[in-house]
Amino acid sequence: MEKEISLLMVEEKKSCSQIIEKLFENEKKSTYALTSLNSISDLASCLNDSKVDALLLDIEYKTVVKELDAIKNTAKDVPIVAITTSENESDALHVIQDGVHDYLVKDKIDAQNFDHTIHSAIERHNSYKKLRKNSYEFQQKEAKLLNVIVNNADGIIVVDNNKKIRFTNPAAERMLSHSASELMGLKFKYAIDISKTYEIEISETMVVEINTVRTEWDEENAFLISMRDITERKAAEKKLRESEERYALAIKGSNDGVWDWNLVEEVIYYSPGWKSIVGYPDEDIGNSPNEWFDKVHPDDLPKISMQIEEHLKNNISSIKIEHRLRHKDGGYRWFVARGTAISNEENIPVRLIGSLRDISEFKEAEAGMKDALEELKFALASEKVLLEELDRKNKDLVELSITDGLTGLFNHRFIQERFDFEFKRAKRYGTNLSCMMIDIDHFKKINDTYGHQFGDFVLREISSIVVQNSREVDLCGRYGGEEFLIISTQDADGARKYAEKLHKAIEGNIFQKGKQAVHITVSIGISDYKAELKSKQEMIERADRALYQAKEDGRNLIRVWKESEKSEVAPLDVSGIETLQSKLHSLSSEVRATYMESTNALLKAVDSKDKYTLTHSTNVSNYCVDIAHAMGVDEEQVEVIRYAGLLHDIGKIGIDKSILTKNGPLTSEEFEVLKKHPMIGVSILKDIKFLERELPIIQHHHEWYNGGGYPQGLKGREIPFGALILAVADAYDAMNTDRQFRQKLTKDDIIKELKFGSGIQFAPEVVNAFVKLLKKQ
Repeated sequence: MEKEISLLMVEEKKSCSQIIEKLFENEKKSTYALTSLNSISDLASCLNDSKVDALLLDIEYKTVVKELDAIKNTAKDVPIVAITTSENESDALHVIQDGVHDYLVKDKIDAQNFDHTIHSAIERHNSYKKLRKNSYEFQQKEAKLLNVIVNNADGIIVVDNNKKIRFTNPAAERMLSHSASELMGLKFKYAIDISKTYEIEISETMVVEINTVRTEWDEENAFLISMRDITERKAAEKKLRESEERYALAIKGSNDGVWDWNLVEEVIYYSPGWKSIVGYPDEDIGNSPNEWFDKVHPDDLPKISMQIEEHLKNNISSIKIEHRLRHKDGGYRWFVARGTAISNEENIPVRLIGSLRDISEFKEAEAGMKDALEELKFALASEKVLLEELDRKNKDLVELSITDGLTGLFNHRFIQERFDFEFKRAKRYGTNLSCMMIDIDHFKKINDTYGHQFGDFVLREISSIVVQNSREVDLCGRYGGEEFLIISTQDADGARKYAEKLHKAIEGNIFQKGKQAVHITVSIGISDYKAELKSKQEMIERADRALYQAKEDGRNLIRVWKESEKSEVAPLDVSGIETLQSKLHSLSSEVRATYMESTNALLKAVDSKDKYTLTHSTNVSNYCVDIAHAMGVDEEQVEVIRYAGLLHDIGKIGIDKSILTKNGPLTSEEFEVLKKHPMIGVSILKDIKFLERELPIIQHHHEWYNGGGYPQGLKGREIPFGALILAVADAYDAMNTDRQFRQKLTKDDIIKELKFGSGIQFAPEVVNAFVKLLKKQ
């Protein structure tokens, strides 16, 4: 049974929730559970109260965009999907650049793309979390494998603030009767007290003495516990307490520091061993308690008095006091005094019996151990630094293996591998996928003119522009030479908009290095995934053919791969076409200086069918020149646009005269015939070498800016720039000329019509430039 996915929607109104709920209301069952919030302030509590698999943000709710950083921080363990409208889809691209995983468009949501987007966002989020977790665990394991194992007779244990065991040495494992793997992560079941040294009974046969200090482990606060096996000593003390006689014998013969304090008489018996370890002969020490306490270091005296008092009150079971005593030689040494009270029948303490032991060597060893631990901590820190450096170098090595050294983009091998993966995923799930080939126009000329170092600079700059204008999920690579390949999870329309953004950014950039500064243009070919495709290579070939078409049409263009037409243009008046074509072929040997005169003569052949054509073509050519100059076009390109304006209607030679001179609107069938004249014109002129730059302008002067024109339905930057100018000039002259079936429009009406068609039929920048010219007249 498929697991239900919990979704949380943040929106100002319930419009998005209603769309999604309606999307699945006809389903027999839904794998989604949707909760809606209209206040960002409730987000944290909602995420804490219930498990959320994905967070949906309506970015039309402006507060969402303002608070995006806070939302990401609150929902850092939840994938985020933005929801927008087609008009504001660019906002979604911005929030994706800010870290949102994917987005949906309200008026384009269907069950399939909704399901794919949610699952893809969750999959990418989980992959990133898993990668981050694996990387962290790898560092930890590597660090622990390289730790210095301290061999010490005392057991050493590190526990965290939750008392969970994080490290044990072999001695501690022996004392606890478990291996390190068994102990790791278990809770240390004994008390932890850093204020004192204390004893714990691990088993019936083992007692250990505990000393605890604070430390750090894995950059977290922790406790370092040292355990000394005192089982034998405790057994001896127990036996000593079992028998007064045996204890008396022990006192008499012992060289350890044994003492017996008569609390009633306030006298203490100091054994010869007690006197010896503090450096005094037997006769120099009396039986007063002051013989002991006058020699105690002033800083240690209060804790001795307090512990004896607590023991006599029966608040603690025995005495264990580490303190410093002044030796006969004048220096202080460390001792530990242990003792137990003996009470009378009324349960009143009457004696304190115990021992004194020189622990100076132990203290020195302890200090040495602390120094060793500090060195260990330093060694661990050094190992960690080395591991981090190793990890960084490994990442750099991986980066080098997949990156092109000049541009910093993915290299050819890696982009091919990732494309293969994305293609298979699109094939399996039917998701959107597009391929974009970008080629720098006249790159050889740049290298020849400015040198290869400047050419390399251009490649790096274009790579930087590509990265800056791409989403994080877009795969950008250097395909070879001056060609780039971009793989995007968008359909053809999305890829075209993406390409227009790149095309505009590159065209508007000045490539300047030192005193050298040039404008660069690129040609772009696009293909998208279709079900009939069998391999990624077919997508690349389609994009490459579209790129070739962009270059054939004059460069600095965008072309989306489309199925070629099934039939060729069939002009109605074949004999007229062939006659005119034969005449034009004879011009190929003429120099361009005589071209205008020859063209005017040829246009008279068209005039025999439509007397309007010659005057119209001349007018349009002049308007094209005026617009091009106003837009700052260089003179060489102005001349190309001028000739294209003269010849743009030459294909009408193949259209029946009855259609060209009809008094009234054309039928749909007649209009379909008329629409063939741009292709007829290209067919006539295609073999004339010096007109190759005019051909794309002639072919596409009836394309609409929004893609609604003919013959190929190109849109935006797919349309040659000269054709955009020619379209406005052609329309203006048509509206400014009296025809048999209507009178010409006034200048104000023409301006109104041009503005109405701006962004629909005409390029806005061309309309703006021409309207300014008209208003100056």
